[in-house]
Amino acid sequence: MTQARLASSLPMAVIPFLTANLSYQSLVSLPLSTGDLNCETCTTTRGALVGLVMGGLYPILLAIPVNGGLAARYESSPLPQRGNIFNYWITVSKPVFRKMLFPTLLQTVFASYLGSRQYKLLIKALQLPEPDLEIH
Repeated sequence: MTQARLASSLPMAVIPFLTANLSYQSLVSLPLSTGDLNCETCTTTRGALVGLVMGGLYPILLAIPVNGGLAARYESSPLPQRGNIFNYWITVSKPVFRKMLFPTLLQTVFASYLGSRQYKLLIKALQLPEPDLEIH
């Protein structure tokens, strides 16, 4: 896509970042801080799922129709007949999913690691003794 670079990159960068951050905060950080999530495996799994869905799959699924609409608008790509639209998008999307496999797995592993580290940090903070507040 050479035209409308901002319009085609916005769905792949900014919107997924904001939704992934909001999802991670509401599904991992907040329940962990309030005590609703008290299992390291659960925290790691939730972090990995947020990373996979919101950081990996969501940007891809959001970018495909946006780029398709831009291709139709600027006539930079031949479009299918009316009856073959679904098959056309599946065929066009397969190479994109293959190329995005490693970044999606990397995003998933990184989010899982962050969930694990956040859990360990919270457990360590809860085990610290109260600071001595006496003034000498």
